[in-house]
Amino acid sequence: MTLSLSAAGLSTSTQAEIQVEIASKLQSVFGSTLTTEITSLNGQYIAILAELRAVDQQALLAVWRSFDPNAAVGVALDRLATLTGSVRLGAQASTVEGVFSASAAASIANGVLVRNTDTDTYWEVIGGPYATAGGPYPEAVAAQLEAVDVGPLTAIAGTTWQITTPVANVTGFTNPVEDASLGRLEESDSDFRARRLVELYSSGQGPLVAIAAVVSRVDVASGSVELARAYHNPDTNPVDSDGIPFKAFNVVVETSPNPPPSALQQAIFDAILTATGAGGQAHGTDYVGTSTDREGQTQAVAFDVVNELDVYLAINIETSATIPVVPLVPLVLAELVRDACVDAARTLYTQIGRNFRVLDYLGVVTSLIGDGQLEGIDSVTVQVSSTSKLGPYDANFVEVSIRDKIDLDSGEVRVVVDGVVWIP
Repeated sequence: MTLSLSAAGLSTSTQAEIQVEIASKLQSVFGSTLTTEITSLNGQYIAILAELRAVDQQALLAVWRSFDPNAAVGVALDRLATLTGSVRLGAQASTVEGVFSASAAASIANGVLVRNTDTDTYWEVIGGPYATAGGPYPEAVAAQLEAVDVGPLTAIAGTTWQITTPVANVTGFTNPVEDASLGRLEESDSDFRARRLVELYSSGQGPLVAIAAVVSRVDVASGSVELARAYHNPDTNPVDSDGIPFKAFNVVVETSPNPPPSALQQAIFDAILTATGAGGQAHGTDYVGTSTDREGQTQAVAFDVVNELDVYLAINIETSATIPVVPLVPLVLAELVRDACVDAARTLYTQIGRNFRVLDYLGVVTSLIGDGQLEGIDSVTVQVSSTSKLGPYDANFVEVSIRDKIDLDSGEVRVVVDGVVWIP
């Protein structure tokens, strides 16, 4: 196949095809007796020239592909997506929820540095200041930390921390239950392409998807919308079971950072108004504000933020007495199952309002068996709860509201192997 650009698109040649073409042209000029074998001097020249031409054609092919938003990468993808109003999400820092311990009255300001000694990473207090409630002491003070460096920095539940910025009467920090919510360096090409398509075709999928798509594009200096979903109440008067008034709609967002600062709140108010149909009412209770329309009129706008619902998973495994068990050490087996379930939750619960289902985690364990990572398993029982690791548990699912998003961390998984609790 020769290099050509036609109505059918761009056609390129392989290096082998180019090499044959050059050899044929040389022999047509100098005669068929011209030696073109690779071991000859002519053959070496032909191979070098073919390689150079193949590299040029590959570069040309990359340029051609960069015009297709479904194949473009990097800067080329950014440029094409901008034409339809989509913008790649930037870097994001990891966050973790935990508790400071205080021996007496204390106040913990934003910016206080804490070092995770297990990963040698530095984190700072956000969402504060936080203060003790007046005892009795020692007292635990719930707080949120954000990694100083952006990217998917880990902090597994129960890791070791060291306070770098001394604070009077504060003796330590720990995250006994919660893993870190992983950040990112930059939205990947594949994720950006998928989000661009959702935003591009949202207008053809109904007004709720269109509203969510417009809000999902919000990205300002103080933060961004990571996830958005819109609900409405078309027929229940005066309010439906989710608290949405008749003929109103409710936008639910996940933001970074959370809670959203004032500038990010206003950007969300403005985005909601631009996507609102005539006469629509934007309902919400978490954040209520205003936005100015194109006629200079001030309109009331509201929205809610995602509630991360802590859930708990109990897994009971019975091993075989006749088939060799892999992994042989029960604690290693329990940790393998726990980590696989937590990893799966990060993928399963990227959407708002998805129920916490037993079936999802039976599938995780089954996959481990299918991959050969688990062997010698006679039975697996999975139960779920939204109360505590001690239950009560349900054998089917935990129902979540339209404003909830499941959050499963390693400290919220209980694994029992052959009647012995290995991960309490």
